[in-house]
Amino acid sequence: MLQGLWIMLAVVVMAGQSAAADDKKKDLFPAMEGWKLEVGEQVYNSGNLWNIINGAADAYLSYDFEKLYTAEYIKGDDQRLKVYIFQHSTPTNTFGIYSQERSSDYTFVSTGAQGFRNQDAYYFITGPYYVQISTNDQGLSKAMAQLASSINSKIGASDDLPETLGLFPENGLVENSEKYIASNFLGFSYLHSAFQAEYKKGDESFRMFIIHPGKKEEIDQMLSEYFDFVEQPKDQREGKIIQVEDPYNGKVWLSPQGKYLGGVIGASRTTGKEYIRLLRDQLD
Repeated sequence: MLQGLWIMLAVVVMAGQSAAADDKKKDLFPAMEGWKLEVGEQVYNSGNLWNIINGAADAYLSYDFEKLYTAEYIKGDDQRLKVYIFQHSTPTNTFGIYSQERSSDYTFVSTGAQGFRNQDAYYFITGPYYVQISTNDQGLSKAMAQLASSINSKIGASDDLPETLGLFPENGLVENSEKYIASNFLGFSYLHSAFQAEYKKGDESFRMFIIHPGKKEEIDQMLSEYFDFVEQPKDQREGKIIQVEDPYNGKVWLSPQGKYLGGVIGASRTTGKEYIRLLRDQLD
């Protein structure tokens, strides 16, 4: 009898989850005049994402992917707009996977928090959602833009980028080069929650980063492990600005500031000192 009750409970829970998924699909995909809307029955999760995007799944999962909703808009016999809407745990993680797929030289759009497009694709982020629209007809770029605007309005999420991005100094910043690396920053498993941006000064190119896990204790632990790895002398592990010699990344300037850890990588000595001071002023 007890086993029967557990089975009934499981059925009820699964039915509730299915109904919630159906409601969510209705909330995400607007009707489009002149187009037939076919919403995908399958809602993908972390257990079966490989079934639809295969080799790219690991990257999405590293940014705490939760669900993928799909739909197709069809007009006539050969015009199609395919829509994938990825949902991640937070807007920051959504920005993270999006930032891995954009390039600073793309054509950017103002839909959502940010997006980019070409003749057969239109991608944008809004809140925890990453919307990807693609087509088999390059003449449908206007229709893609209209659909993107409608989806953005339908979702109604916040169209703000992560606040930490606003802490990067503007002088020399390569526009739209910012990224969020959720884990394994610089190849180290203990470095995570890192925002990074590309910079140029004259002929010099370098990177700046801001690690922001949310707790000072986590920053302290990361620094301790990193200092051990680079064999930083004990008497050179504290200060407003700390320089280390990383065997893989060369000279690195660090500035711990409460819940933040700022850094400069790949710069000359003069530029590194200049920009770590600029960054420290931003984090102060």
